[in-house]
Amino acid sequence: MIKKGFLANGEMLGWEPEKLASFIRDTGYDCVELIGDIIFADGRDGKDFKAAADKYGIGISEILAQHDYVILDAAQRKDSVDATVMQVKKAADMGVRIVNLFTGPVPWMPDSIKVGQQVSMTDAWNMVFDAFDTIIPVAEKEGVKLAVENVWGMLAHDFYTNKYLNNYYNNAVLGVNLDPSHDVLYGNTDMSFLVKSWGDKIFHVHVKDAVGVAEPGKFVFPLLDEGNVDFRTFFDALKEIGYEGCASVEFESWAYRNKTLGGSHAATAEPMLRVLEKYI
Repeated sequence: MIKKGFLANGEMLGWEPEKLASFIRDTGYDCVELIGDIIFADGRDGKDFKAAADKYGIGISEILAQHDYVILDAAQRKDSVDATVMQVKKAADMGVRIVNLFTGPVPWMPDSIKVGQQVSMTDAWNMVFDAFDTIIPVAEKEGVKLAVENVWGMLAHDFYTNKYLNNYYNNAVLGVNLDPSHDVLYGNTDMSFLVKSWGDKIFHVHVKDAVGVAEPGKFVFPLLDEGNVDFRTFFDALKEIGYEGCASVEFESWAYRNKTLGGSHAATAEPMLRVLEKYI
């Protein structure tokens, strides 16, 4: 059966591990998704989160080690790769076997470079390949799967560009964190096609809705079932291919959270679980 998960964010990032794990369990989720920059900050190893998760009977579905590899400065780019390698190793030491990556450039950062203007498409992809040439052997050695998430505005931004990256390596440890919201922004709305085309390369799933087009200020990630993702078809296809991993709610309806829920990210967990349960 598909597992129900939640990506901890907002004020939850400051919670102690046991408070977070007990909240996830008591709300009704099976697993929690954690951000590497938070749980590994200041040299921490994240094992306190693993111990808390084990105590409360939940899983840690994935560690987000999302770092930009499309950076002009070679030293900064190396820092991103080194940070990723460190987080892959620490995830393995925790017993977490899936790590989420993206390619960059990060479009919401003010100093993000523009592919085609400040750097050619060829050079941008070579930056990503150089990064993955280093990261993949580490993942192989550590027994970790790398779930690449295609994200709006990035080099790997939809099914086709992520597929290009995956096909370039054709490596068993490289797959996808399937987030349908980003594909919808590029007009890829056939959920059955997306799921079945990725097949067993789906290592992890994000549950997030979207409406609009992939340009700054022209889209939102609304509440689940209020956008253009056909979740019924999406989950039916996941069941058909035999996916039994985690489907993790990634809540990014920031205006709703801030205006209606007083800025509490934790307050989004229960109502989003009710939607998720309809499909699982």
